[in-house]
Amino acid sequence: MSANGGVDVYRDVMIPMRDGIRLAADVYQPADAGPLPAVLVRTAYGKSQPELGFDYARIAAAGFAVVVQDKRGRYGSEGEYRVLRDDGTGAHRDGYDTVEWVADQPWCTGEVGAFGVSYLGQTVLGAAVAAPPHLRAGTPAQPSSDEFTDRSFLDGVLISGMGTWAVIPLVSDDLIAKLPEDRRDEARAELGKYLAGLPAVAASVPLPDQPFLRLFPQIWAEPLLHREEPGFFAESRFGREEAELVTVPLLHVGSWFDFFARNTVRQYGLLTAHAATDEARDGQRLVLGPWTHGGFGTNTVHGVDLPDAAIDYDGLVIEWLGRWLRGDAPSRPDHRVILYVLGANRWRAEAAWPLPGAVMTSFGLTADGQAVPGDVAEGARTFRYDPADPYLAGRLPEVGMADLSAFHGSNMLLFDTGPVGEETEVTGVPELVLHMSTTASDTDWVVELHLVAADGTPRLVNEGAARARYRRSRTKPEAVQPGTVEEYDVGLRPMSIVIPEGGRLRIVVTAGKYPAFERNPQHFTDLNTVAEGDLRPAYHTLHSGPGRSRIILPLVDPSRRGEWIDNPWPCPQQGEALPAAEHPASELSR
Repeated sequence: MSANGGVDVYRDVMIPMRDGIRLAADVYQPADAGPLPAVLVRTAYGKSQPELGFDYARIAAAGFAVVVQDKRGRYGSEGEYRVLRDDGTGAHRDGYDTVEWVADQPWCTGEVGAFGVSYLGQTVLGAAVAAPPHLRAGTPAQPSSDEFTDRSFLDGVLISGMGTWAVIPLVSDDLIAKLPEDRRDEARAELGKYLAGLPAVAASVPLPDQPFLRLFPQIWAEPLLHREEPGFFAESRFGREEAELVTVPLLHVGSWFDFFARNTVRQYGLLTAHAATDEARDGQRLVLGPWTHGGFGTNTVHGVDLPDAAIDYDGLVIEWLGRWLRGDAPSRPDHRVILYVLGANRWRAEAAWPLPGAVMTSFGLTADGQAVPGDVAEGARTFRYDPADPYLAGRLPEVGMADLSAFHGSNMLLFDTGPVGEETEVTGVPELVLHMSTTASDTDWVVELHLVAADGTPRLVNEGAARARYRRSRTKPEAVQPGTVEEYDVGLRPMSIVIPEGGRLRIVVTAGKYPAFERNPQHFTDLNTVAEGDLRPAYHTLHSGPGRSRIILPLVDPSRRGEWIDNPWPCPQQGEALPAAEHPASELSR
């Protein structure tokens, strides 16, 4: 490295794939350095875009060659772009081919790691599944690793943000640029119509007929048309079969207010149980913090102050990949699981996830609006829901720990636990079972958990959704027989929170949330052809009794908690930017 700590940047290095397509990359190296281990970032948002927030020059100056590559068909790369594809073991194995090309360069020691957040984190998983011989480790943060159940759809319910993702400038600018020149003005006009109608246009019906999105079928219409076909989404899915191919340690980073929190804990669990080798299974680590999507560097989440929440994400990358790519000595204990406990607002280390000290405790939902331990008496409560006059609150990743009481009304049911006599911790994934009957032949069940303070202020802390037609099978939907009591499991999110003395939990049960989710017309029909006139009100009844509607909470006794620790990656003082010298790609291997 040069005396001034400068970094050389080589722009638009074209990396060949096995089918002859070339993908564009920028390479960052410490000035005058010899061969170094390399870290790879693969992005759909433009390799040279500063908006992503990573300090590639800082990571390079820590002793790495940093390779930042545009995915196939995006920005400077050749080929056809396919959403959430071409990273793992599908038609193209771009992650594998890139790792092996990098490892073979004279400026690389042959040791390669990978990191990234969100879509970029999904490419890390893809590369790990493809198992290139020179990949040593990775850190996938907040990835969309199951498009079928927790990205385009939440357990079968369309998430409107599936469309709004495509209109953010880092996505839409390049989509428009790749269209034939005579169609670009039309696309810009369609984009303007879409943005002018937000947020409601994102979930308006009929769904396929959205301005701008209808120009890009593979992003919008095709997932809608295949909403009951898991095979269509197979290449973007991380399941047991994929976990069994992984041979490297991965540091999984997720967060309580991220869109993909369920993905993070699910992939961690799959890998600790099913990765290809003992070393890989033992090498998985999990971090769960209190951030929004990509928001690692702040102590404020949607207006709520969370002390000591911010972490140094670049520092995390340097530490983890330095350990596996060059044998750096650890600077702190090697905890398997690190989480931030809301309410306590502190970091804690645990031996495993789910927590060994968590006890799943059932609370029955009563006919008079309570949630009490154990079984409860038989009874029923009914509410009316009209998708034309929907529940309008936002989702947890969009609003954080918001007070949604202004949105609550007669179109839902509320259930409260009693006030706790002492601090009570809930850490894990709650389970919610509903026994419901309805006058409709289809509907959605949307559930929220709120932490209610002793002064009565509620804050959203968890949520989930289930679609009635999929109660037995996502691939073979069935109409509901009106009046018949059916059981529904509503998938909730991982969480960690301390209920303060005098506080309680509130469970909200309703039949939709718009525009966060598409509206269910509340009758069994083709969801892609629904128009406004097809929306029908219905009456829904929750049934109480032994073994019926209940929430099961993972309660942690204070004596069985792990170890409270300091912030594992505290944010550093802001320093001066490192000097970076730009070079053409032709000079990289000089």
